[in-house]
Amino acid sequence: MNWNDAAEDFLTQILQQTPRPVRDHTEAQLRGLAEGLADEEGKRRVGVETVIAAWVRATPEALRADLPRQMERFGLDPDEYRHLLEG
Repeated sequence: MNWNDAAEDFLTQILQQTPRPVRDHTEAQLRGLAEGLADEEGKRRVGVETVIAAWVRATPEALRADLPRQMERFGLDPDEYRHLLEG
């Protein structure tokens, strides 16, 4: 599946915040999840919104409370993703 440049860039930003020992595993997990979500939605390309959805889904429940702060660091408005964070 193809990824647009912005989606690749956002994935890279997430991975830079991921501890090195689990970075490769996290990348494989996020790529697989994002591509699966895009496929389910009938998309041929992974975009930033799909990467964000995959990131939220892949984040363990115990750590999700920190996602809004991380989103803000990436220049995102957490309120726009409240449906993902609460669901």
